[in-house]
Amino acid sequence: MASSISLMPAFRVPDDLTELDQWLVWRRERETKVPYSAAGRRASSTDPATWCSYDEALEAWRCHPQHWAGIGFVFHESDPFVGLDLDDSLDDRANPKPWARGIVERFADTYCEVSPSGRGLKMWCRGKLPTNVGKVAVGDGGIEMYSRARFFTVTGNAFRGAPLQVEDHASDVLELHAALTHVHRGWKYKPEVGGKIPHGRQHYTLVSIAGTLARRGVCPEAIEACLLVVNARQCERPGPPENIRQIARSSSLWLGRQGAAKS
Repeated sequence: MASSISLMPAFRVPDDLTELDQWLVWRRERETKVPYSAAGRRASSTDPATWCSYDEALEAWRCHPQHWAGIGFVFHESDPFVGLDLDDSLDDRANPKPWARGIVERFADTYCEVSPSGRGLKMWCRGKLPTNVGKVAVGDGGIEMYSRARFFTVTGNAFRGAPLQVEDHASDVLELHAALTHVHRGWKYKPEVGGKIPHGRQHYTLVSIAGTLARRGVCPEAIEACLLVVNARQCERPGPPENIRQIARSSSLWLGRQGAAKS
């Protein structure tokens, strides 16, 4: 079986993940991604005894690319990570589809990579989920969320230069979890006119505003100025100015990469 991931030396993932012995190799069996230990025995996402270190998994895969399709990371309740799987979220130009665009923008500061199929995205962030979320249909794709007892295939194919770091998005994953597990499927928050943006929702609201302005060609400096006003006047608990600057820079940077990819 041919490897689904490039064997180039540049293969890299965040150190936050490689430092944990929560790795395995995998291959396809009847269209299912089946996990194995580095020693070649069936692995389980609930049995740490079948996992190994990042280096061991990488070595096993690279030594036998005809046997393994790639490596994978297992989520466990003892670690601080949440995984988001945006299935079939990229269009023919490898741009996020409309239904996935807001999520990609919201998690733009954390590690994100292209899935083995080349049509989806996987993200890692810090947080905790009340429960795992199996695939929920969204648009013409789907979203899954896991923080325990599941594994993600890992390609090392960072999406458009995504940062090699895993950032905290505890409130964001809880909000998305609520949206996916309740009857309503909307994920946008609209504050009452003249009201305050509640803490826990303000980050997404500011990111949404930044993304809208950036798509209309507003420069990063003007976006930052606008966000600072909203932060100071409408946020229930205004965040520090450096966070606002980061949102403005991230939105403009991401959209700049998107434009470059289209040209």
